[in-house]
Amino acid sequence: MHHSKVPSWQPDQAVTFSEQGQEYALWQAFKQGDRDAFATLLNHYYPILLNYGVRFQSDREFVKDCLQDLFIELWNRRENLDDVRLVKLYLLKSLRRKLLRESQRLRWFREAKEVTDDYSFEVQFAIESYLIHNEIQHEDLKKLRSQLDKLSKRQREAIYLRFFQELEYDNIADIMSINYHSAVNLVYEALKLLRKNWFLTLALTTLFIS
Repeated sequence: MHHSKVPSWQPDQAVTFSEQGQEYALWQAFKQGDRDAFATLLNHYYPILLNYGVRFQSDREFVKDCLQDLFIELWNRRENLDDVRLVKLYLLKSLRRKLLRESQRLRWFREAKEVTDDYSFEVQFAIESYLIHNEIQHEDLKKLRSQLDKLSKRQREAIYLRFFQELEYDNIADIMSINYHSAVNLVYEALKLLRKNWFLTLALTTLFIS
């Protein structure tokens, strides 16, 4: 990975977009070289991207390096980037691709040409935190961990994108480089497996279904 100068920004200072269309306007301003617009976009999306990235790769510093390189590449190529309206979708997909590529380059993956279930993806902690907060019994947590272990890595990722990032199935398919039907299937089969345990029914309904 290489590091070069990038506009100043503070990744721990997340911002929110107050007006509809502001995100697109900021993207356009960033493409034209507006450093403040670029910093605003990064401050908003850095926590989201980091949270997603560390579920792929437990080495937090590796993920941060990939993020820094991604931001540098975006800044250097800004004039040639598409007119992106769904910035979160674009950045999640870009980070996923970069993490897989860099991991493959370092021989952390067995497959060099295609994405398989060999990558790591953790979604347990958000669910467990919810259950602990709602005083779900320890034995039930053990059952939950057992059930989550039965999910494929892709099922975990699809669950995370659908319910924690609140993405539509076509967006999930785009990010994961699969078709729409496969994205729906991954989520459906994962929920069907988890709901086999009676104690998860209320928790999943409250946590997942909007």
